[in-house]
Amino acid sequence: MIDRLPGREQLLPALTALAARFPGLLLEDKGIALALHYRQAPRLGGYLSHTIKRLVAPFPELTVLKGKYVFELKPHVANKGEAIAAFMRIPPFCGRTPVFLGDDVTDEYGFERINQLGGLSIKVGPGQTLARYRLPNIEAALTWLQSLTH
Repeated sequence: MIDRLPGREQLLPALTALAARFPGLLLEDKGIALALHYRQAPRLGGYLSHTIKRLVAPFPELTVLKGKYVFELKPHVANKGEAIAAFMRIPPFCGRTPVFLGDDVTDEYGFERINQLGGLSIKVGPGQTLARYRLPNIEAALTWLQSLTH
């Protein structure tokens, strides 16, 4: 199991400098992954795509996932599906029915794994998906989650 992002020593300073240079960029350090959010600076999408591809090129063991106004740099083997599988092997999750809601392309690995485990995979919003169920928006998701507590 990989516990550290390959190329982290080079990528973290480069992405930190990039985020500092452009207002509206947010760098999220997830430990095993780095995510550069640009929701507050959507005009930078093309530039960031090109720049990140160039930064990641020396590290073939990494992949870049493009989500909703975010680029996530991660090892090929690290994804939400693998994280769910790991959780489902340990108490208190072992033997339970998993439920997973998501609204982004990065959630598709999670939907796939949840389906394999016989759980509830729920896509929030539009777009193609592997999820078996769909809620139209965040408000509907919150309403559904609140209904489970009553």
